[in-house]
Amino acid sequence: MASNNITKKTADRRQLNWDFLKELECPVCLEYMESPIKLCENGHNICGSCGLQISKCPSCRGTLIKTRNFTLERIAATAIYPCKYREAGCEETFTANHRNSHQSECLFHSKECPFRTFSEVKCPWYGILSDIEGHVRSEHSREFSEIKNGGVEVTLQNFNKAQHYCKAIFMWGKLFCLVWETTELTFYFSVFHVGHKKEDEEFIYEFRLGKYSDKILIRGLCRSYLWAKSEVLKTGDCVTLHYRTVQKYVNESKNLPCEIEILKKGNFEFPFVPTERILAAPSKNPAPSEDAWLA
Repeated sequence: MASNNITKKTADRRQLNWDFLKELECPVCLEYMESPIKLCENGHNICGSCGLQISKCPSCRGTLIKTRNFTLERIAATAIYPCKYREAGCEETFTANHRNSHQSECLFHSKECPFRTFSEVKCPWYGILSDIEGHVRSEHSREFSEIKNGGVEVTLQNFNKAQHYCKAIFMWGKLFCLVWETTELTFYFSVFHVGHKKEDEEFIYEFRLGKYSDKILIRGLCRSYLWAKSEVLKTGDCVTLHYRTVQKYVNESKNLPCEIEILKKGNFEFPFVPTERILAAPSKNPAPSEDAWLA
């Protein structure tokens, strides 16, 4: 871990050599070339993935050969690169082995609306992570609540199989998305915070069904919005209950009341005190997603 930090800090201190980086651009996809780098018969370079799709060199129309440019591959591995989202505002620089992992989590990477991600609402908005809260507040105000402290009681309306529910709440200075999904056999729930993956260990949620002696209480870690929903729910890294178990808590109005509290990791022993009650309607598209998870 220490060596990774040294590499990252060293990369940040070095200036970018734009003339050299231009030579590392693949003439087909215009991305920086990585191993394997292929050659044409006249010595021009092309990235390995593009070399599988064409037979003629785009620079000279010469024949592509199977020979790799090992020298350029070694040089490319030590070069300092900008983040591909530099124009959006990211100023970080990396060596090749750190660049890809950063770009998958870069805060300047354009993301879709969390309601489209989590509940399949057909919202067309895309923007960077720091703009999501403003979008949710203005465009999804009916599904947004600001919580000062304590917990929240959410009533899932018309609770049934193959439903998606999503509720956004703002507390602890952050935006959180409460996500429920039901299938034929299983009930899933998790909390995603709109922030970086490195914050995964900072917040804990408590989920409760029922009252007094007949109740279910489950604790879990809040996950970053940068995790795909399937990576959290499909693996069971969330509240996972049999549908029939949950069904007995449905009230006479066919709604499911449940209580959620989000706590900072050091404060999770505090008692649960609901302070607000809100409703969560199912998505307009009740069909389960294509990767619906089977029990």
